[in-house]
Amino acid sequence: MILTRKQILTIGPILLVTACYIVAAPSRLRSNPTDVANVSEQTEPDVDPSIPLSVQCNTTADGLRSRLGREWIVVTHEPFVIGGDLSAEQLNQCYHQTVVPIARALESRYFERSPRHPISVMLCSSDERFRQCNLLLDDQERSQYSGLYLRKQRRVIVNLASGEGTIAHELTHALAHANFPTMPEWFDEGLASLHEECEFSADGLQLIGVENWRVGTALDALHGGKLRLLEDVTSKRFGAAERATIDYAHVRSLCLYLQERMLLKSFYDLCRANSKADPTGLRSLCYVAEAPDPKTLDDAFRVWLLARRTENADRALKDNHGARTQH
Repeated sequence: MILTRKQILTIGPILLVTACYIVAAPSRLRSNPTDVANVSEQTEPDVDPSIPLSVQCNTTADGLRSRLGREWIVVTHEPFVIGGDLSAEQLNQCYHQTVVPIARALESRYFERSPRHPISVMLCSSDERFRQCNLLLDDQERSQYSGLYLRKQRRVIVNLASGEGTIAHELTHALAHANFPTMPEWFDEGLASLHEECEFSADGLQLIGVENWRVGTALDALHGGKLRLLEDVTSKRFGAAERATIDYAHVRSLCLYLQERMLLKSFYDLCRANSKADPTGLRSLCYVAEAPDPKTLDDAFRVWLLARRTENADRALKDNHGARTQH
């Protein structure tokens, strides 16, 4: 069972972290409908590739400790550096039962290599601690987010009160950055958003995205004439403030569409292989979907999206009928 946000905040941070650990067994990862961010910066940190990863991790951990102070604990699990306002035992448990299964599933499905540089994962037990962590590390509050990934620092910061799906979302960014640094922004955000609500496969080795609230947002945008053409969403500015919610819903739904047709992994591989010749990924997307042009693919996607409303309505009707029958 996954605790709701209200239950988590009522019970307290200890049980909140315990809820996070449940993902050790195949289950659903879920995040509340709050904002997440992938903060892109052009400059990468200067790291000597000859320095062993273990040494890099220890250096990163020491840097975090010096900025966070004694109230925060930092432990290392190469290539991850795990920190938070929790005990060392809780951080280690969360690493083994949450971070490891998610990272293993993502790497077995999409990513060919483990990161060559440390990835910091900061786990914060509450809204207040999340704001405090951002202030201590970057002098920014970032209270509008529930989780974020900062590319330059290779750092994930998660508010655990938002649900364990936020960890999956941000780890997708971090591991994609390590394997495909030129991944188109729309696909980077779509794949990460897909994993904000997902299930482990029966063997625990894959993450399978499931439908969440973003499908309804995409449907509303489609009916309101606000859903952009695929050619626009892939090649023009993504996630501008006035349309961020719609853009995220759009690309998550597109990744769900590809997943249902068993095309998501093929698209990732081709998009990565063709990144120089096809930086937006649109041509690779059409090729994988066997669409002669973007409009044909766009039309097929919109038909699929419209069908989701019918399926959901039928499911709700059936559930309602079943409830009446039981009474």
